[in-house]
Amino acid sequence: MTSPITINYQNATLTTTTSQVIVGAGTFALDTSSALSMSGTISFSSLYITSGAINFNVESGTQFTASIVAPVTAPGGAPTLEITNFAGTVTVTWPTSTGLQTQTVMSGDPITLNGFTG
Repeated sequence: MTSPITINYQNATLTTTTSQVIVGAGTFALDTSSALSMSGTISFSSLYITSGAINFNVESGTQFTASIVAPVTAPGGAPTLEITNFAGTVTVTWPTSTGLQTQTVMSGDPITLNGFTG
């Protein structure tokens, strides 16, 4: 089963030109029945999406607010999520059997999406 996770950047600043959103023990389920969406005030110079990562480039030091909603599948249990090369506040929200769970993500520090129902 596939479930969406939401990643919110609030006044975040990239510390290099490239940032990655990496999912482990699962994949971004991008197919004809599910899609990735992005919104906010970010101007990408490049964007590359695979089943396990979203890579984007903006000018280093650029501050932005954005939201990414990505379908994730994790057949083996709870996936992990890592976001690299940013300063500021980033949160991830995912579905669990008891409702939505939200947690703050630290740059380069993977978190486990405990209870993920997807």
